[in-house]
Amino acid sequence: MTIARQVHLVRRPSGVPVPGDFAVIEARVPDAGEGEIQVEGLILSVDPYMRPRLDADQKLGEAMAGGGIGRVVQSRNPKFREGDIVRHGQGFSERFNSDGRGVQVLNPDPELPLSVYMHALGGTGITAYGGLLETGALKDGEQVFVSTAAGAVGSVAAQIARIKGCYVIGSTGSDDKKRWLLEEAGLNAAINYRSENLRTALKAAAPKG
Repeated sequence: MTIARQVHLVRRPSGVPVPGDFAVIEARVPDAGEGEIQVEGLILSVDPYMRPRLDADQKLGEAMAGGGIGRVVQSRNPKFREGDIVRHGQGFSERFNSDGRGVQVLNPDPELPLSVYMHALGGTGITAYGGLLETGALKDGEQVFVSTAAGAVGSVAAQIARIKGCYVIGSTGSDDKKRWLLEEAGLNAAINYRSENLRTALKAAAPKG
């Protein structure tokens, strides 16, 4: 038996969530049973989709649903070994038991931060890759406009487009993010859609019309 901290939703938010909507509680986690593994949480991901879930889908008094990366600390499942690094969607708990469904073994590159497997090499990266290269069939050197370019998916999509030698224009909602897109992310042009007319600014930023 192990004691593990969990993050629970204890009341429905009214507007912007506040600390009082949540509680950190201690829960008892039994040893892994036959066919199970026990995972120690290493990284948790807080994502935009979680906010609307707080209004109805997320149950009160239970560990918050969400994705993360952890390490297998007990295994009675032949598909997993103790010490395996795994990606999961089991929620916000320091430890949890699982039958292995929805848990993916990772072989992380030691030269990369582990967190990259939650974004660029995780779900947001796959979304950007599929949308841009599979659905969009992007070709080298094309002109690309990325909406919400400073976001989790948009920032990866913009980098993919840059790698393919494209002229990349991104939109975002603040001057700080616009500056980041130009100075750090290396986009060719950026637009603050809150302070600029998007149609006019996009027309001026797009050399190919």
